[in-house]
Amino acid sequence: MIYSLMAKYQTLNEITINSSALVSNYNYFQKLNPNCQICPVLKSNAYGHGLAQVAKIVDANFKTPYIMVDSLFEAYELQKQKTKTPIMIMGYTDPQNYSVWKKLPFTFSVYDISSLKALNQHQPKAKIHIKLDTGMCRLGIQPHNLSHFISALKTCTNLQVEGIYSHLSQADNPKKTTFTNKQIKLFKKMVSQFEKAGFTFKYKHISATSGATIIHDSYFNLIRLGLGFYGYSPFGPHTIDGRKQRLALKPALTFTSRLAIIKQIHSGDQIGYEGTYLAKQDETIAILTAGYFEGLPRNLSNHASLLLQNIKCPIVGNIAMNMTTIKIPRTIDPQIGDKVLVISPKIDDPCSVYKLASIQNTIPYTITTRLHSSIRRNII
Repeated sequence: MIYSLMAKYQTLNEITINSSALVSNYNYFQKLNPNCQICPVLKSNAYGHGLAQVAKIVDANFKTPYIMVDSLFEAYELQKQKTKTPIMIMGYTDPQNYSVWKKLPFTFSVYDISSLKALNQHQPKAKIHIKLDTGMCRLGIQPHNLSHFISALKTCTNLQVEGIYSHLSQADNPKKTTFTNKQIKLFKKMVSQFEKAGFTFKYKHISATSGATIIHDSYFNLIRLGLGFYGYSPFGPHTIDGRKQRLALKPALTFTSRLAIIKQIHSGDQIGYEGTYLAKQDETIAILTAGYFEGLPRNLSNHASLLLQNIKCPIVGNIAMNMTTIKIPRTIDPQIGDKVLVISPKIDDPCSVYKLASIQNTIPYTITTRLHSSIRRNII
């Protein structure tokens, strides 16, 4: 009976993930870096694409050392669905949580002594990757704390030191290559201090998508691929790499909603909260079933356009929590239930991730990661 009801249920909002696009993007970066292993980054609900769904695509298509996630929660979610690919946690974990379970089957990023000692005590034989701060000023061991950390590491004999890494802060800016090279030089210097202390590393990594594009140094053998995996470039549209990647990469995500109401309004009518759109003539509007809760940012109100029947329809009035109003051109004969393209995988469409990000003067990451986890995700 339940399955029969599900078969009849009509989803109002839907995200579709194109698995062949993800495979194509992965292969693009693998070809650029033939001597490196590529690890897809699935943090933040796989950049909004769906943690569980993208993990299944990774399991089915790639032989990679790790799926990279941010948190213990994300790692547990993948463990529950029996993800086969090993999982590495890159973000911060409260050291107390390492004592809750006897054996956590994950690899951990370490950048402070309290976490190091907690893992050594409660998770014997755990694999770790040491994170260094080479100029990002976020997570990572700073150069002046290195000797102290190495001394502590020598006492933690229960752990398997597998990797060492850092993160580049400005690699997406062609004008900041000097700073990027400075980070790389400092990383190598810091790693040498570990090696002089007797430690060896299976993996040395510093590149995410930007680094994977511009750095081809045999010193490194692993890449943490985030935004590029999903088909977007971190480089600006007017840069050489930005133009090249906009042609080569394939956005994997499509977000559609549906028309719930179609209305005729008259000259002088004001639409939505605060009446921010004033009709200057008789018009047709339609309300779709997605708003800022679902991930359509409110500051796109009266500035962006969506696609209905492949025709541009401006957003009019303020985007509401679960509803958005669009103006219907006279060339369209809309019907209740019609699908509206909210996010298009075609980069030249008015509702592509690039276009929506540009309107808000933000970056593509903030568009996809806002997409609510309650929206059904389907793989094609």
